[in-house]
Amino acid sequence: MRIFLPILCLPIFLYAYTLDELIELSQKNRVVESAAHIVNAKEKAYESTKSSYLPTLELCAAYQNVYEETAVLAKDSIKVQANLKYTIYDGGKKESLYNQLESGIESSKESIEAIKNSISLDVSILYFEFMALSADKQATLQEIEQLKAEFHRLELFYESGSVTKDELEKIDATLKNAFVSLHEIELEKEKILHALEYYTTKKVDTIKSGSKIKLSDEPVSGVRPDIKSLEYDAATLLYEANGRKSENMPKVYFDNMLSYSEYYFEDKPQTSFLVDTQNIAMIYASWNVFDFGSTTKSYESKYEEYLSKKATIEHEKHRADVDYRLAKKSLEISKLKIDSSKAALDAATSAYELIKFKYQNGTIDNVAYLLALSQKYDAARDYERALYDLEIKKAELIYYSAKDIKEFL
Repeated sequence: MRIFLPILCLPIFLYAYTLDELIELSQKNRVVESAAHIVNAKEKAYESTKSSYLPTLELCAAYQNVYEETAVLAKDSIKVQANLKYTIYDGGKKESLYNQLESGIESSKESIEAIKNSISLDVSILYFEFMALSADKQATLQEIEQLKAEFHRLELFYESGSVTKDELEKIDATLKNAFVSLHEIELEKEKILHALEYYTTKKVDTIKSGSKIKLSDEPVSGVRPDIKSLEYDAATLLYEANGRKSENMPKVYFDNMLSYSEYYFEDKPQTSFLVDTQNIAMIYASWNVFDFGSTTKSYESKYEEYLSKKATIEHEKHRADVDYRLAKKSLEISKLKIDSSKAALDAATSAYELIKFKYQNGTIDNVAYLLALSQKYDAARDYERALYDLEIKKAELIYYSAKDIKEFL
């Protein structure tokens, strides 16, 4: 008995991602993960540095054998030693180093936020570009259906001798061009899906329509995370410069050594000069009085780097302000473009209906008809693109105002 399994009849479900889901997945990709590891590394380095300033205890043990023993050298001896060391004052280097490492950590955290915001913008643009291409595809399919119907209608008239062959060929050429455009649209959509796969590290087969950016009020401009990261980088350089300057300050250390020894003499009795147990405590200071200006020049070198970074920050702040103002203007123009493209669509649709009526009644040729048909669907594409371009301009304004697009979905 044969068992029939209708495998081909089973529906294949492709999961469609929303914009919110795409952004959520993208903000967990390998780039963000790599940046998070950098933060963890800097935090561990900070903890290690703090630990290095705590008292350290070292234990040592040694066995010694000499060829000829003397009054102070036993044939065999064993020594156990414990060293306790602590830096009492290092000229202020510790505080500068702590501040330097803390600023580095904060810079990396802001860098993660900057990466996430940039990814959110890129993914949003790809999403709305995909939606615009889907609208282009829909308009092109409608145009193809209309051209097919017109081609079949003219075929009947051509067979009866009512129309010439060139009229039929013009429709056929326009139809073929529409099919080429359709394939180009599909290719562009496929490119976007591959780009989203790169961002999300997931297979993206299709995208769910309907996601919009809710921007009721114009967002107030703030300091973007990438600029905050630069500010922390500048602070890091300043703290590092101060740390180098502290090399000219006095330093105070504490050192305590406790030792226990056992001596094994062969021929001679143990001498009274040898002590089994000994403890040596010492506080000592050092001060770099003169080094031919090496420390000062090292400080000045790092301080110049700090000034360079500060100049870069001022430049980036100015550029960010310009980007924000341009994004506001672009959003305003995009809103106007919707009104103008809607008016153009209404006019093209009305003109097409009138020309179609005249064409079907034989008062005008198919050149005017094909032009009106093309203008109608071009206007439909422009209108749909204007709608999605508005969403892109919203996303750009949110990004340049230092906000996360996810908060506006």
